[in-house]
Amino acid sequence: MLKEKIWEFDCELFFNGNVINQFTITDHFQISHSEIKIETIVKIVNKLNNEEIESLNYVGNREVFSWKVFYQGKNYRLIFWFKDQTTDHLWIRNCYRID
Repeated sequence: MLKEKIWEFDCELFFNGNVINQFTITDHFQISHSEIKIETIVKIVNKLNNEEIESLNYVGNREVFSWKVFYQGKNYRLIFWFKDQTTDHLWIRNCYRID
């Protein structure tokens, strides 16, 4: 089994009442959405600043968020959660274009 590739970034975001200092992007998005670039995902994540989003559901003890965002004339879906039950680090699992 191949090890998941990750990219980590420092940031200053305020999301759902929490100060976010870091986020991690996994390579999961490349499985079916290889046209999306890391730089695009970083810019979309930064648009989370000052957002309040209701979670989609819980998977185990993980609260999963699904966010529809309009960026550069296109709609995207960002799937993410808090990393390892923290409140200052987001784990970005997927990002893809939607119609």
